[in-house]
Order: sequence, then C-alpha cells, then structure tokens
Amino acid sequence: MILDSLFGTRSIENPDTPLTGQTLQDYLHPDNAISVNNANAMTLGAVYSCIYVLSSSIAQLPLHVMRKQGSTIAAATDHPAYWLLHDEPNTWQTSYKWRETKQAHVLGWGNGYTQAVRSNRGELRELVMHRPWMCELVKNGNRWVYSAITEEGRALAIPPEDMIHVRALGSDGRTGISLIRQHAETIGLGLAAQRYGKDFFDGGGRPTGLVTVKDGLNKESWERLKTVWGAAVAKLRQSENKTLMMPADLDYKSITIAPEDAQFLETRKLNRSEVAGIFNVPAHMINDLDKATFSNISEQAIQFVRHTMMPWIRNWEEEINRRIFTRAERIAGYYVKFNLGGLLRGTAKERAEFYHYAITDGWMDRNEVRALEDLNPRDGLDEMLISVNAQPMSQLGKDTNPEDTP
Repeated sequence: MILDSLFGTRSIENPDTPLTGQTLQDYLHPDNAISVNNANAMTLGAVYSCIYVLSSSIAQLPLHVMRKQGSTIAAATDHPAYWLLHDEPNTWQTSYKWRETKQAHVLGWGNGYTQAVRSNRGELRELVMHRPWMCELVKNGNRWVYSAITEEGRALAIPPEDMIHVRALGSDGRTGISLIRQHAETIGLGLAAQRYGKDFFDGGGRPTGLVTVKDGLNKESWERLKTVWGAAVAKLRQSENKTLMMPADLDYKSITIAPEDAQFLETRKLNRSEVAGIFNVPAHMINDLDKATFSNISEQAIQFVRHTMMPWIRNWEEEINRRIFTRAERIAGYYVKFNLGGLLRGTAKERAEFYHYAITDGWMDRNEVRALEDLNPRDGLDEMLISVNAQPMSQLGKDTNPEDTP
C-alpha cells in the first residue's frame, strides 16, 4: 500500500506492530467506524428526501370510505371509519400526519402499526398509532399477538384483527424488514463521505499530513510531542488563523489525497443516485437534476405514480380493508379508496383536452367536470352531450328519418 511504502512497516510506538494504512487510520481515528441506524440514516440528505417524498405523497392523497351497491358507488359517510380515515384518526393526529408518520415508520423500520380501537359493541372508535420500536409480533401459545408498549409505559396485547400492520418487503411473511438495515453499507458510504467532507472543511480545507522529527526521539519525548501537537491542532481549528507554526526540529509533509483526486463529489452524487434507487424514487424528485430534461421528468412523474406509488397504495388499501371492516361489511360493499387524481392532475391545457373528449364522447356531463374543478353545478348542464359524428354501430348503414331526408 502507499502508506506502507511511505512509513515503512513498523509502528513508531510499538515496533512489533506492523504499520499499514488501516492501522494508521484506526490509530488516528479510533472511533472512525460508522454504525448505520434509523436515527443517523435520516441525517443523510438522500435518505431523508426519499422518505419525505414517499410519506408526503401517501399522506396528501384523499382517502375515502366507499360503498358499492349494485352499479352505484357513493361515499359511505354513514360509516364511522369515514371520518377517522378522512379527517381525524385520533386526538393527536390529522389523517395527513397519521399516514405520513406511519409510512415513514414503514420505510425506516419496515413496519407501521396502528391499533383499531373498538367499543364493547364492536364499533370503531379510534385509530391509535404505535411506535415500531416499541411493538412486535410474538407468539403466545398457539396464537399470534402484537405486544406493544404505550407512551405511558403500559403493556398491551393486541389481536391481529385489531392491528393495521403495513409492512415493507420481508422474508417471513409476517413482518417487514427495514430498507435502512438491508442497505446499511450503501447508506454508510454516504454517511462516511458526508463526515469526510465535514472533517475536511472543519480543518480549514487543508489536507492532513505526517509530522517527522529531524533528530531521534525517546519514549518520553514522543509522548510529549503527541500531547503538544494535539493541543496545537485543536487550537488551530478554533482560530481564524489557519497557519500552523512548527518548531525548527519538526517537518510536516502532506500525505492525504485531495478531495478532487479522491473523486469526493462524484462519490456523493453516485451515492445519492443509489439511495434513490433503493427507495424507487426518481432522482429529480430528491433534487438530483444532473441528467434531467423537461421531457423525461414528465415521463418519470408518470412512472413514479405507476411503479412507486401504486404498490404502496395497494398495500395500504388491502390492509385497511381487512382490518377496518368486518366480513359482513365487506360483503355489503364497503371499501377504502385512495384518490390518485391529485398526483395525476395535469396542466390546465391537458385537463381541458381531457374534459373536452369526455363530454363530447358522452361519458361525462358538464356538471361532473365542474365538480372535478371544485366549481358549483349549474342548471341545464346535467344532460349528456355526444358528437354528431358518433353513433352506435348498430345504426351504421341504416336510413335516416324520411322526414329529415331532402
């Protein structure tokens, strides 16, 4: 290694210990190892951005309880779950904050837990979110239960039918695995590059180096040199003057590779792209615009809805449906539905073209269009229109009304 050739193969302090690049790094920074966990992973900008994008996207979508009766579908405002899911699941959270926090739990810890609290008569009363690090699925005899600790320190045993458990990709079929845990090395590389940049600029933007003595040192002199040098460097970092004064019998030689030579910026960009890939988020949505153009951003936005959001939405909908509603209620037609209109909403020109074809093709009336644009209905606009050039296939080739024929 380069450091081996520079310094020889022996340690200054202990000649019996070979000096390599790794041992020198451990000597200079004994606590250098980075342990990746949910807390410090969020300090990496790419991880925070991805979790925020996915969590806020899930949270901003309108969530309704619907009921299908025959061919009619309408909002089931008479069901108690409607207001809990749409407005206020519990005393402390709005529907937006509940879904945003729960999705962040799923992405960070692999699991998001919400207890469906019911009355003695079985009526849904409240949706209480539990912290994933204080809740786990355990087997009690022949039955699985969720063991949860409340903020007050009270232990709960919650049956599976009362726990809305949204999970990430897992291996055992019952719980999810944290994306941060699965990709700790990739995230750790980003954290290491981030810390390297901080240490570099904390040192005044100057590379570190090797201090050598012109004359030999005994053990006592060596210990004193380390103490004095450490104090000088610490004082230098706190001073506006970044010039280090050295005694005449000391020599300083720079040994650190410059950040541009180590491709520091390229490493950070590549890591940002890799993290976006882990969370399946388009790079431009976390402010990585290196290869973005107007045309491919529009296409990536559509791909984001189809291939990133839709799997999570189906995950949420199916889990809520089977835990919120009883079997009899599901048979009666109750279900939950996320409205993707907000994410798919185009420009004013695109919406105008879409509404034009919907009205002239006869599958939307003008008041339905006004409702989608948050406008009040108007009299006389409920009648369906159809283009004069469009007619049923069964009428093709038939004569028109003789009275209308010239």
